[in-house]
This record gives sequence, C-alpha cells and structure tokens, in this order.
Amino acid sequence: MKIPTSRLIYQRSVASIGVVNNLILIVLIVFKSPKQLGYYKYLMSYISIFEILYSTLDFVSAAEIYSNDSLFVVILHKNLAILSDGLLKYANLAFCSLFGMSMVILAIHFVYRYLIILGSGFLRKRHFQKVLSFIGFTVIVGFLWALSMYWFLNNNVYSDIVLKKDYLAPRHLNLSDIDYVGAHFWQIDGNGAEFINWKSIGAVAIMTVIIFISFSTVFYCGYQIYTRMEIMSSIQSAGSKNLQSQLFWALVFQTLIPVLLMHIPASIGFITSMFNQTNQFLGEVVTYSIFMYPALDPLPNFFIIKSFRQAILDFLGCLRKGIAPANSKNTNSQKQNSAQVDQN
Repeated sequence: MKIPTSRLIYQRSVASIGVVNNLILIVLIVFKSPKQLGYYKYLMSYISIFEILYSTLDFVSAAEIYSNDSLFVVILHKNLAILSDGLLKYANLAFCSLFGMSMVILAIHFVYRYLIILGSGFLRKRHFQKVLSFIGFTVIVGFLWALSMYWFLNNNVYSDIVLKKDYLAPRHLNLSDIDYVGAHFWQIDGNGAEFINWKSIGAVAIMTVIIFISFSTVFYCGYQIYTRMEIMSSIQSAGSKNLQSQLFWALVFQTLIPVLLMHIPASIGFITSMFNQTNQFLGEVVTYSIFMYPALDPLPNFFIIKSFRQAILDFLGCLRKGIAPANSKNTNSQKQNSAQVDQN
C-alpha cells in the first residue's frame, strides 16, 4: 500500500501540537490560576490530560474514518500505526471511547460550574472527593462506550466482504493488514438479500442517548449559569464577576470546538450511513476534522482567561527582551567593524 504521506504528516503534526498546547495549559492552571478557581482547576487539568491522551493516541494510531453506502468505520493500518499488532484492536476501541467521553467531560464541567454559581450545598462537604467522583463518572461512561463498540460494532463477515471489495482491493491490502470497528447498517446475506443490522442500530441508539443527555445538560446548565450571572452581576465584586464570566465563555467556546469538529461531522456520517447514502468524501472530512480537536480546544482558555493570557504575553515579552539586547550587540559590533574599515 502506498502510504498517504500528506495525511500522515498532517495527523501527527496536529497531534503533536495538541500535546504541546495542553501541556502549556496545565502549566498555566498549576502556576497561574486565580485563587478563586479552587477545585475547578482539577477538572480543567483533567480535560487537558484527557486531550493529551487523545492526541497521543491520534499520533500512534493514525486512524482513518472510512464511509461508503451504509458503512461508517474507524480503520487502523498495521504498517502505519506505531503499535504492536496485539494492541491495535484495543487502540481502536480506546479511540472510539475517547470520542464518546469528550462530550460527557464537558457536560460535567457545566454541571460543576452550575453548582458553584448556584452556591449549592452539595459541594460544601468532601468537595475534592466529589470532584474525583465527577471524573470517575466520565471514565465509567468511556468504559461502557468501549464495551458497546466491542459487542455491537466489531468485525463481522458481512462488513469484511464489503471492505475487501471497496476498500482493501483498490489499496492492495488484506484484512490481516487492518483493524476496524464501526457501524454497518444494511448488510447482504449469502442469497444477495439486504437486511438491517440491528446491532449497529442498537449501538448508535445507545450513543445517541448518551450524546443527547450530554448536550441537554450543557444547554440547561449553560443557560442557568448565564442567567444567574446576570442576576448576581449587581451584587458581585468586579473581580469575581469578571472571573466567572471568563470561565463561562472559555467553557462555551471549548465546547463548541469538539461539537463542530467531531460530533456534528460524525453524526452526519452515522445518519447518512443509516439511510445507505454516505460516501467516501465524508469519511475523509471527518478524518481531517476530528484530529484538530485536541490542538484547538485549549485556545479559548489562553485568550479568554485573563491570568493565562497575561502570563503568555509576559513570556513573549521576556523573549523579545532577550532577543533585543542580542540584536543591539550585533548592531554595535557591526558599527565598530565599519568604523575600523573606514579608518583603514
């Protein structure tokens, strides 16, 4: 198989940027967070750690989304992945699991911000343990997501036949060269009759419920937080009001990025596959967009949260100051050499 060099370079470059950006954000959270942030910094650090894991998995797996007719699957190539053959299946399930966890993690952030701004008594006792329980809940959801993928969307003979014909043969590959997991809604039996694959329908139904609950939680808590901030703006100090606003809008934009880059394109892929109307171009679009999420997701925190933005500007200012003296020394030495030449 001819290695898709441009796609591989793009995926691994974006994954590397994702690791760097999230490491920077963790440093800012640890050393530059306002004191009022409290235990929320642990949830912020958790999402950065999650995205580092996501980027690392992107880098080592170089996953490809393939869609055609009623097929929508994630494919890993043995000769492209930086993994042993035995780990390929687990990496594929983990990749899909992290996709499912991403929206749940953001929903938990909104729930926590809502409880804080509401002044809920739920967090007054064992606050740190409850933050850990929020994190543990997202891990459980990710584990259940992986299990549903393994039980309902794993390899099967009908999908094997379609992949051999439409995907593997043009690329001169065999089934043993790849691992795949995903939905195949309309399958053809040995007599040529088409039938519905209810396993794929069931798995997508479970995923849809999880995503729907996550979205509903985000919208409800987001609206309540915004309304509450408006009510409390007259009685809060300017510093507290500004911080709450910064955290809220950073979280809003941090939520829009995976929604636009991952969940909407993937949902379109599943829906069109369900109606036997998807195509290979859509799979390529999802492949390119889904890798951008961890690299872009930290950016709202860099620009919106004042203490983080100021720390970055201070760092860039120090770099400029460090470069300026060196340039001035070079300029002075050039002037001296020029003067000596004139004298000679």
